Amino acid sequence: MPDGLPEDLRPPFEYSMAFMEPGRVLEYGDSMLVYPLMSVTKLLSAMGVLVAVQRAMISLDDEVTIADGQRVVTLRHLLAHTSGLAFNEPVLEADIEEKRIYSNRGIEEASWAVEAATGFTFEDWVEATVLEPLGLIETHIAGSAAYAGAGSIRDLVALAREFQNPTLISPELAREATSVAFPGLKGVTPGYGGYSDNTWGLGFEIKGAKVRTWFPRAASASTFGHFGQSGSFLWVDPESGRAMSFLGAEPFGAWHRKNWQALGDHFLEMV
Repeated sequence: MPDGLPEDLRPPFEYSMAFMEPGRVLEYGDSMLVYPLMSVTKLLSAMGVLVAVQRAMISLDDEVTIADGQRVVTLRHLLAHTSGLAFNEPVLEADIEEKRIYSNRGIEEASWAVEAATGFTFEDWVEATVLEPLGLIETHIAGSAAYAGAGSIRDLVALAREFQNPTLISPELAREATSVAFPGLKGVTPGYGGYSDNTWGLGFEIKGAKVRTWFPRAASASTFGHFGQSGSFLWVDPESGRAMSFLGAEPFGAWHRKNWQALGDHFLEMV
């Protein structure tokens, strides 16, 4: 095909995507078309929390009372999915740091802590401190900090550039957020199953030693990002300086599970 994308990797539905390497961005589809982000929203929300940390309005080690008063954890536990909270409910399913339970509720609890610390609604805080400074004009969060975002490929490209060269937070804080927090914990990543060492940073999934994953095989172990059940993803490889984002009209399913990793490898091997 003229755009160089093999037919066997071409999505059979409406999509937009971009592959970024130093000095070049390859875009496919309408880069300004807005799609639901679902859990890719967590990348925006993590940045909102980290900006509050950077401005000393809250600390990663500040205590947060969760599960209707049943437990006190830190903001770091919430972002790293190690608080013991269940997936969506204010229910405790494990001890602190016992295992990594992927938790929408934990991200929401973190956003409420930022609201209490800043006096802003979390949506307004992210708008003022992340979206506007980065020029993410098609992106917004309307509801849950865990999954209620929508945005465009153009905006995800700009977000990836921020991850590569931080301007909103210090490089030191960015490295901390995208390095493994609480290593060695087993856990399940929805859509891909369980891992004996389910590597996550502070709001960012990290590839680590995972093989059965959406991250490209050719990407480094330090590659980080997030995918969403709307059929969305953004990953950044800090070692190669490359990144990729994908949005589409089809919810995450068999096509994505089969092809996302190969799609990333196609671009990494092409350059």
